[in-house]
Amino acid sequence: MFDVCIIGGGGIVGRAIARELAGRRLSVAALEKYSTACRETSGLNSRVIHSGFHEAHGTLKAELAREGSRLMIQYAEERGINFLRAGMLIAVPHGSIHAGLWKEVDALWNLWSEGRRQDIPFRFILTPGGVRKLAPIRALGGIFIPSVCVIDLEQLASALETDAKAGGAQFFYENEVTSIGREGSNFVVLTSSGEFKARVLINSAGLRAHEISVMAGGPKYEIEFLRGDYYELIGGIARWKIHTLVYPATRAQSRSKGIHFGPRTDGRLYLGPNASPKMEQAPKQLFLEAAQKFLPEIRETDLEWAYAGIRPKRVSNNGKSDFTIRLENTGLPLINLIGIDSPGLSASMAIAQYVNRMVGQLF
Repeated sequence: MFDVCIIGGGGIVGRAIARELAGRRLSVAALEKYSTACRETSGLNSRVIHSGFHEAHGTLKAELAREGSRLMIQYAEERGINFLRAGMLIAVPHGSIHAGLWKEVDALWNLWSEGRRQDIPFRFILTPGGVRKLAPIRALGGIFIPSVCVIDLEQLASALETDAKAGGAQFFYENEVTSIGREGSNFVVLTSSGEFKARVLINSAGLRAHEISVMAGGPKYEIEFLRGDYYELIGGIARWKIHTLVYPATRAQSRSKGIHFGPRTDGRLYLGPNASPKMEQAPKQLFLEAAQKFLPEIRETDLEWAYAGIRPKRVSNNGKSDFTIRLENTGLPLINLIGIDSPGLSASMAIAQYVNRMVGQLF
């Protein structure tokens, strides 16, 4: 019997919530279907701590990414978690001159407008020479956001669980939820390994969150699943000298932030992700063409498929993609986290505080 049961406790968001709630001295059970942490969306992303610059003003994504990135960097410094102060360069490639610049200019204008509204520090890079001071790529110019970082995900996951356990939270791996019932004023969660009772249920189940909602007596949510592949650049940062995140300028309606150069804390360098509703591996040619816009010397043999992740995206009635975090009206307190895609990692600690405030109103 617990005060709170978190379904999806092995993901970064679930772990951050467990850590936050354990600080309230509540009894917390964090259930995870896998044998180890971060096996789905949390561990198969770009590991970028975004500022919220790409998100629409007024959305939960923008608000929580902005605050969450600040909390994450502070936490990493306090706990000695390795992170790279890479900064993010959103650039316009040279080839855009021949294709017509209007798409990139329009995209940069929208990003500039959103960045100003959210008061996120950035600066314009107006010349190819200015770009080369940040990264050895061919580009006309762009926008640079210095606050964006890349984090060591494994160290982060370990630190969150350690802190949560220190506060009394318990983690139960290899416990896939099979059904959810009710007994008086408690939820009864049956898993592949046992039974758990809790006064409050938090649904942080990622790719299965929409299913868990229905299972717990909550509403049905429509979710779009997007696959994102990543290719590794052979030789890493040492060979290509790219220490900064390099993103293309994408339009506001784009499904993703675009295929980008992503340096990692271990010295590796990746390209990705794409955003496809198809679940098969993306062709190397797609990534080669994206890379050659900025580095024409890259060849097919320089790229090797690395991994792929799937992210759940929810589009609201106003056409904007956003997180859904709400206390459902189901008779018992069910807190749903639906459509936690990018920038979920960046927003995770702010999401945890957001949920903590909800839980605080219940006890």
